Amino acid sequence: MRMANVIFPGDNKAMEIIVIRHGIALDGDKARSIGLSDGERPLTREGMRRTRAAAAGLRATLADMAIDDIVTSPLLRATQTAEILAGYLDDPTIEESDALAPPVDMETLDAFLHSHFGDRRLLLVGHEPDLATWVSWSLTRRRDRLMAFKKAGAALLEFPGPPEGGTGTLRWLLAARQLRALG
Repeated sequence: MRMANVIFPGDNKAMEIIVIRHGIALDGDKARSIGLSDGERPLTREGMRRTRAAAAGLRATLADMAIDDIVTSPLLRATQTAEILAGYLDDPTIEESDALAPPVDMETLDAFLHSHFGDRRLLLVGHEPDLATWVSWSLTRRRDRLMAFKKAGAALLEFPGPPEGGTGTLRWLLAARQLRALG
């Protein structure tokens, strides 16, 4: 299945943001039992495998749409997910940002994203419930979660200008299993 590409006029006022939740990570209780903090929880082998399969599906879904930058939470499971995604998406630059570290403040994340305005396409890697809350915020300017992201699930939002609460349009929302099927 091929997704329709959105064509923008040459004025570079529109911005697309792909949001993806990190892959399956080591269970929190197990991590604590071996002395790891929440931020040190790595992806499991299965998490890596499924994230690679989802990344292949994301590449197929995006077709010829280039990603300008990947911005990730600094937590290990998110940075590992970002590295896997970059390998499937022509190695865009990866930037770690505390703006995506839990708990995420919506206005702080919007302000951070304003600094990337001019990039046509960003990919954000983060955590639940923050990603779903930010997507809902972007669509409605409310913090009520309208959806939830499964691990390695993704959404594409389009903004007519710099990202702000209530100005986004949801183009697609895909569960990880749907992305894997597309890869």
